[in-house]
Amino acid sequence: MMKLKLIFASLLLLASVPASAQILYKVEGNGLTAPSYIFGTHHLAPLSVIEKTGADICFKEARQIVGEIDMTQDQMALAMAMQPHMMAPSDSTLSKVISPEDFTVINEEFKKWAPMPGMELSMLDGMKPMVVSTMVAVGMAAQAMPGFNPQEQLDTYFQLQGKNEGKTITPLETVEYQATVLYDSTPISFQAEALVEMLKDPSKAIQSSKDLTAAYEAEDLSKMLELSEADNDHPEFMVALLDKRNSEWLDKLPSIMKEAPSFIAVGALHLAGDKGIIEGLKKLGYSITPVK
Repeated sequence: MMKLKLIFASLLLLASVPASAQILYKVEGNGLTAPSYIFGTHHLAPLSVIEKTGADICFKEARQIVGEIDMTQDQMALAMAMQPHMMAPSDSTLSKVISPEDFTVINEEFKKWAPMPGMELSMLDGMKPMVVSTMVAVGMAAQAMPGFNPQEQLDTYFQLQGKNEGKTITPLETVEYQATVLYDSTPISFQAEALVEMLKDPSKAIQSSKDLTAAYEAEDLSKMLELSEADNDHPEFMVALLDKRNSEWLDKLPSIMKEAPSFIAVGALHLAGDKGIIEGLKKLGYSITPVK
């Protein structure tokens, strides 16, 4: 089950909102002449969360929009930069790392969630399993979660809106680096196991997605982190996905925020925990205040 949670963490309904729940924070002090804001995003969340949390007001105050990568660049250029990391070595294609028996079974299930009618798993044979898993996860969310629109994605929305308003767009890392983290941080054999697990029992994958999204809607970062780390049998992926990148971003954020009042929109899991950027900024001497 952990393999499924890792997939949805890379994308990234509770009855009540905990008192400590929060996905939007103000950053002040430590030499800043104007506040900056940090907003935790989730790939399966609707755009309505922006107004619900008051992020739209904070967004207006910023002169600079900071994201994980630059989503405003040409989409073809983005795809070309990621492609080398998405392709599997010739000896590790899907048909070679998945048994013929499993391949036949999961191919039938894949057709239900494929982005295009008539698409077969064999058409993606040269792709790494993580690429296919992400594709399936989006398809599952689109069908199982009312209101989810894969064309409306928070990180992209903030950056495109900021660009239209003449704000500076500042990425924290390159597309190539993010692709390395997403597709090269775990062995292909592990990725293949996750894909088979997901397609053999899609109900588990769908429930995992719903649980993670429910925690996000409740603004419960601790619950999101708990769900993503539960029964973690491949901790190095989470270290590469979260901890290492958080540390690198914390090296960059002080100068970025000092340069201009910033609205920083990154995956919500990056905000959570002792190694998250919220705690990291506090340790650097900033005053962090939840925005209600």
